[in-house]
Amino acid sequence: MKTLIKLATAFIVAIIVFGSCTSQKELMYLSNLDTTSVQQFFPMERPDYRIQYQDILYVDIFTLNPEMNEILNPGSQTSGYNTFRDASNIYVFGYTVSNSGTISIPILGEVKVYGLTTDEIKKSVEERAKQYLKDAVINIKLLSFKFTVIGEVNHPGSFTNYNNQLTVLEAIGMASDITDYGNRKRVLVVRPTKEGTHTFRINLQDKNLLQSEGYFLLPNDIVIVEPIKSKPFQLNIPTTSLLITTTLSTVSTLILLLSFINTN
Repeated sequence: MKTLIKLATAFIVAIIVFGSCTSQKELMYLSNLDTTSVQQFFPMERPDYRIQYQDILYVDIFTLNPEMNEILNPGSQTSGYNTFRDASNIYVFGYTVSNSGTISIPILGEVKVYGLTTDEIKKSVEERAKQYLKDAVINIKLLSFKFTVIGEVNHPGSFTNYNNQLTVLEAIGMASDITDYGNRKRVLVVRPTKEGTHTFRINLQDKNLLQSEGYFLLPNDIVIVEPIKSKPFQLNIPTTSLLITTTLSTVSTLILLLSFINTN
């Protein structure tokens, strides 16, 4: 009986130990890349984001006339684009797209921006500026590039991107990486558009990720990292271990007690 208990204990301990382990392979990204090649090429196409209602744009119009620059760019002349790294300044000095799909620029008036890319808006503003200004240099950027990362990441939340593009790997990096309980093979990208909501299921361990539509994120995208199936078991290991240990200890004590009684 004692031997049986010892074997049962060893078996249960083995299950707990191996069941609680996450393999190195499960924690890797792009694990099926060809490690023998010095260089590999994956053609990809970055999607163009088209401006939506309530988006916020940074519009900088520079001319050779300092006084005109102050009129065209109120508040941004002293500190430049870095002004907008303060979230409050985005709303004060940025151009919010109205419900009619336009922004109102001093001197130039109403400019239609809804449904256009930033490059298309730049060309439109340049054409309008030619009517009023000489040799103006135009710079257009999207300020309201927000995205959300939730699920099995170390710091879930909403973030703001100040670059022209963002990949899903960069987004996960901004959320301080996936936890050991995160399933890198099942990540969902939710993308709201004016036509409806699109979803992309991606595998961060597969090299085909680099050619996926969900690789480059767009404003308002949501990245959801699912947990691995064994997470509930791993989280309950301390409780399960305590219960098993207590049970085995009780059984062992009972056997010893019965043995003592029988010998007497």
